[in-house]
Amino acid sequence: MTQFDFKKLVDAEYLLNNRTNNNVVVIDARGGMLEEGSLMYDKATVVDWTDISLLDEFGGENLGKLLSKDNYEQIFSKLGINTNSEVLVYGFTMPEQGFGDEARVVYTFNYAGFDKVKFIDGGFKQVEKLGFNKNYEPTEDRLDVSDVVRSEATQNEKAIFTDELLSKLGSNDVQIIDTRLEVEFNGRVIYGENKAGHIPGAISLPFNSLVDEEGFIKSREELEKYVNEWKDILSPVVTGSNWRIFSQLPLNENGNNWITYSMIPFMSSSKTGKVNNILFQESYVKGSC
Repeated sequence: MTQFDFKKLVDAEYLLNNRTNNNVVVIDARGGMLEEGSLMYDKATVVDWTDISLLDEFGGENLGKLLSKDNYEQIFSKLGINTNSEVLVYGFTMPEQGFGDEARVVYTFNYAGFDKVKFIDGGFKQVEKLGFNKNYEPTEDRLDVSDVVRSEATQNEKAIFTDELLSKLGSNDVQIIDTRLEVEFNGRVIYGENKAGHIPGAISLPFNSLVDEEGFIKSREELEKYVNEWKDILSPVVTGSNWRIFSQLPLNENGNNWITYSMIPFMSSSKTGKVNNILFQESYVKGSC
């Protein structure tokens, strides 16, 4: 069951209670990993992270970069999203499946200026229990962005570009948290990066460690343990205002651009190091290393 009171997090019952609300738009973020014929919520649209990002070859410098806000306005229109809408997003039920792609959708929408978007805690396993399911048909249920002429995002306060990050490396005001899997952090596995490993000084906090065995976000008390364990490391950063956490930025030596994503905590902390608020979102980095 949902253990964490957080404005960006709702349970499947919230979806049930809003089933007849025409202002609610439901997104299935399992995207390209969802096989044809698989069960999905009958009122959802399937969105893949590649539908809302720049494209490139595997490991390419543009793969995964944020789009322009004009592009996102086009995509919102296709999804039926307007100023009165509330968007509910679910993905695979972690930790057994998925990479937290629902977090990318939430962050991307926030970046584009749409804030009324929430996660469904527990993923599709909880949504499935509601009983309003259908078999996935890609030609009918997948977001079609084939006519969107994609252009690159411009910098704003919700995204960090590589040049800015490079200028902050080694600063006491910044702590990088790498939320990829531990095997990626240690360089044993590569998922789309050109170089294995992690940024020097980064702390590993795998995204799937933030959920319990049933796929629900862990309780506030359990999440606070992470901050308390890191209090000495993070003391220069935990000063009462928001501090940005940058995830999955592989620094390389060949001049390629990078943009990566994962579900990570963005924490607003007090001087004691105790978490006041935890938002699950994504940080992106773009630009030339």
